[in-house]
Amino acid sequence: MRDNDTNILNTISLFILFTMICACFFLWTRGIGTQPMLDLYTGMVRYVTFAAIIVLILNVYRLGVVDWIWVIVAVATVPFYSQFSDLRGAGFFQNVILALIIVVVLDFKVVYFPKWTRALLGSIILVILLITMFRIFTEMPAPSDGKSIWAPTNKLKEIWINTNTIGASVMSATFLSACLIKSLRTGWSDWVVYPIYLMGLAGTWVVQSKASFAATVCFVLLDIFPENIKEKLKHVLGGAYTVFLTAIFPISYFVAFSDEVNIFTGREEIWRLFYEELFEKSQQFFVGMHPFTFQRGNEILGYHNSYNSLLGQYGIIGLILIILFILYNVWSIVMKRDFEVARYSFLLAFFGILLQSTMEDTLIAGFWIPLTFSLLGLAHQQSLEDEEYEYDYYEEDFYQDYQEFENVDSGSLHSRSSRHK
Repeated sequence: MRDNDTNILNTISLFILFTMICACFFLWTRGIGTQPMLDLYTGMVRYVTFAAIIVLILNVYRLGVVDWIWVIVAVATVPFYSQFSDLRGAGFFQNVILALIIVVVLDFKVVYFPKWTRALLGSIILVILLITMFRIFTEMPAPSDGKSIWAPTNKLKEIWINTNTIGASVMSATFLSACLIKSLRTGWSDWVVYPIYLMGLAGTWVVQSKASFAATVCFVLLDIFPENIKEKLKHVLGGAYTVFLTAIFPISYFVAFSDEVNIFTGREEIWRLFYEELFEKSQQFFVGMHPFTFQRGNEILGYHNSYNSLLGQYGIIGLILIILFILYNVWSIVMKRDFEVARYSFLLAFFGILLQSTMEDTLIAGFWIPLTFSLLGLAHQQSLEDEEYEYDYYEEDFYQDYQEFENVDSGSLHSRSSRHK
């Protein structure tokens, strides 16, 4: 394909991905209290799905062999889960969520993000973070008992939207803006991330979003490590992903039925009822069940755990599929011979998302997927290691390029940048 054609397709793809990210953030920064915003909220999964598919089609020539396998798996999940729609009480766009996760990661993996586009996207998200922080500190109601807004005992539940949602938005904006700006590898970018860290910590703390605050603390503490230590810790990070994702279901089950453990702010009661309903029928355990709700007083609550949400909507088959997909991507990045420390920040940020997801439903909600799984896709970016590289694919070297990109044939690989100078 000619250079001009690939540049045009890449520019269109970048525009769509930028719009997708901004639209998802706009929901939480503006709020859904008006009818137009509520309409955008209810239709967001549809818009994100169509946008992600369009981007994948525009970049289909960039897919490697393993990418194609995941595309086939993604497509297969839709008719598979559609067979059990009545059992699960699911519509079409709920049946496409697993496929959407895979496609979004592939989109952010194969679309080329030059340095200037990462600077632009990081700056846009930073502005969104600043607007969110402004709204938090100007619209937050004063505590009725006269305490400071910083007091950990405040029971704030809503400002312009649920505070856990605001916290998740602040956390996501912090992760994305910090990682994108840090990936620029300039002197000033290494310093700009520190105010971003502080805003993320302050914003998640003051709205009392405990899960988002804990995830942000974890990210900041580990991301400030010196680069030589990060390089040595990459396999430790991959191991942490593996241990966490393989242990999350049995640990959640144990916590739900334990009388001694009470560290998840009362969510254990929700999880216990969920597991009791899930195991009423064996088929539900494998492919999912009807929508789950929990009533506490006048409140109607959901899963409050993304992994239980995944298990409840798609069964153990869906949970295993997404875990395998995440682990494949993480280890394929970690095992790269040319692993760049910029990748470490993206992987660390996505691990923070996984931690936060133990107490919230953000991981598999359609309007959160571009904000969360984009981190995993961006960690693959070739642009992080070779700023001179451009996608100037020709038919004769297309397959060879993607063999290198996927590390399929490590014995015959040579520097990608040397072929394109």
